[in-house]
Amino acid sequence: MHQSKILVADDSRAVRVCLERILKGAGYEVSVACDGSEAVRLAREVAPDLVILDIQMPEMDGYAACDQILQNAQLPVIFLTRSRASQLDVLGHQLGAYIPKPADDQKLLDTVRELL
Repeated sequence: MHQSKILVADDSRAVRVCLERILKGAGYEVSVACDGSEAVRLAREVAPDLVILDIQMPEMDGYAACDQILQNAQLPVIFLTRSRASQLDVLGHQLGAYIPKPADDQKLLDTVRELL
């Protein structure tokens, strides 16, 4: 069975550790990035099946990272962020999902399974 690869990008170390634990516990292969630039680089290297992006990150925000990642691959994106911008609902619907922080673990896992 193919182990789905998920790329998580968040500038909060605590969030990265928590998401990595949850996703690995559910059987996914997880790569983590601390900002948008690292997320774009890792997306090229590991070819993830799904990306989970924070919006407000240093170096490159989640919007720019999403744009660059999707130039090279067609894959679902989950925007997991404290941002409440109205366009996130639309983008989430078009590209995958939008889940406001703090996210319920089960809702996140259900969304990941649905998109994969």
